[in-house]
Amino acid sequence: MIAFFSQYPDYWSDWWPRLVSGAVISAELSLAGFGLALVLGCLLAWAIKSPLAGLRACAVGFIQGMRAVPLLALLFVLYFALPNWGVTLSGFWAGVVGLGLQGAAYIAEILRGGLDSLHRGQRESALACGLTPMAAFRAVILPQALRLMLPPLLNAYVSILKDSSLCALIATDELMLAARAIASESFLPMHIFLLVGLFYFVIAFPLSMLSRGLEVRFARGRRTLRG
Repeated sequence: MIAFFSQYPDYWSDWWPRLVSGAVISAELSLAGFGLALVLGCLLAWAIKSPLAGLRACAVGFIQGMRAVPLLALLFVLYFALPNWGVTLSGFWAGVVGLGLQGAAYIAEILRGGLDSLHRGQRESALACGLTPMAAFRAVILPQALRLMLPPLLNAYVSILKDSSLCALIATDELMLAARAIASESFLPMHIFLLVGLFYFVIAFPLSMLSRGLEVRFARGRRTLRG
């Protein structure tokens, strides 16, 4: 065990800058993908609530399709197949679009579930008090729904962060690709991937605990209100 960890001081000055650079790109990739997923998820949740049957069917079909397709297959289509139709994306942007499209399917379900969990009488009461439908949504429905949606949204971001490691397979210069390059040069794969796993753990574990804490706190608040 001592011999294993004694390797780090010898290579640290070379590894550290490259891993940090890859980690920054991973953070940018996951944040951009989550942002796209959030925007598309809002549009899909709105479409599901639409009175137009065709729009609802398209939204449901998109959600089910994205949930059924492996992310890696989607990334390969975006990076390798789209150029045949005249659309060329860099590895980074193909990763953002792929993470955003698949993440949107899950976020749409989170948003829909949060909105459906509220009793429809609250909206009716707000309208009866003279609020417009938009004002009722903004002032009454959305604040309560956010309490329910925030924990699973944090979990969705953690999932997107971890899935961003697959973007190494489409030549995105993120953390996993940097780690693979260093491992092939140093012939110390276990040392490198231990550091990479530690990076993901340091980011994902606190967010998961925060999500769990918010879920418990909000559940306690709902029980107090009911009581």
